[in-house]
Amino acid sequence: MPFSSQILEGSDLGIVIALIKVRDQDSGQNDMVTCYIQEGVPFKLEFTSKNYYKLVIDGALDREQRAEYNVTITTTDKGKPPLSYSTSITLHIRDVNDNAPVFHQASYVVHVAENNPPGASTAQVSASDPDLGPNGHVSYSIVASDLEPRALSSYVSVSAQSDVVFAQRAFDHEQLRAFELTLQARDHGSPALSANVSLRVLVGDRNDNAPRVLYPALGPDSSALFDMVPRAAQPGYLVTKVVAVDADSGHNAWLSYHVLQASEPGLFSVGLRTGEVRTARALGDRDAARQRLLVAVRDGGQPPLSATATLLLVFADSLQEALPDLSDHCEPTDPQAELQF
Repeated sequence: MPFSSQILEGSDLGIVIALIKVRDQDSGQNDMVTCYIQEGVPFKLEFTSKNYYKLVIDGALDREQRAEYNVTITTTDKGKPPLSYSTSITLHIRDVNDNAPVFHQASYVVHVAENNPPGASTAQVSASDPDLGPNGHVSYSIVASDLEPRALSSYVSVSAQSDVVFAQRAFDHEQLRAFELTLQARDHGSPALSANVSLRVLVGDRNDNAPRVLYPALGPDSSALFDMVPRAAQPGYLVTKVVAVDADSGHNAWLSYHVLQASEPGLFSVGLRTGEVRTARALGDRDAARQRLLVAVRDGGQPPLSATATLLLVFADSLQEALPDLSDHCEPTDPQAELQF
């Protein structure tokens, strides 16, 4: 009898697939027949009336597990000796959209160095769908983020037809160190099924910021201010402290302090990591009362970036004593003296 060889997966049990009529031209017990099919298939034969059988579904059908069945139907009469006949039919399991896309990881974390070129690929996520055709075709989109909605489109985008996340701009570690996206994979079935996954983007630091000196600050006319040192200061006396910051992170912000120039070499020392300026020895009779110290602040990046701080130090026991020395202060005659490469 005519039947459809295309069966939808997930069909209910008991659905009739084919109606089978068996005929034996003998008579008596010789034309009494029985039918059966092989074991291990999700189908069975049910007797309906004389010489008629139904082939019905007797188990779960999952195309992703098995897409095709070859069912052998055997009929045997009750004659002596019994005679039998077999025929096979092929049943194809049609796909339905019963599987949502599945991401290959539960979540994703990617590291992107700042100052990346706009348009560069920053991450790749991947989802698969075992269904066929449109039911298994996956498209991608960004459905949520901890960024402001207006800012999201200016930071990243995802191609609907691929699984690549692109940077729309150069990231700045000092402005944004991390952000999180929720990506969705959706198939083209009807109705469509989808799955979400989180993607965390960590923006790595580059050494793109030089140290900035906070103290000593410059005066209103951009000239260096002075610090006063007692004439009787002993070795190790804390004169002042150079304070600097670096907007970078890690080694790129690890600062060190070095003496570049000094009016009297050996009179002062600078703490390598602290920036503390101390007297290295007592003031001698031949030492000038007014001293100038140029300190370099370098970060630990590769290559390192640096800044300089100029210290004007006056040995005096009171402000009134220091003022004449300050009024006599003049700029170095060599304009290249402060140029540092």
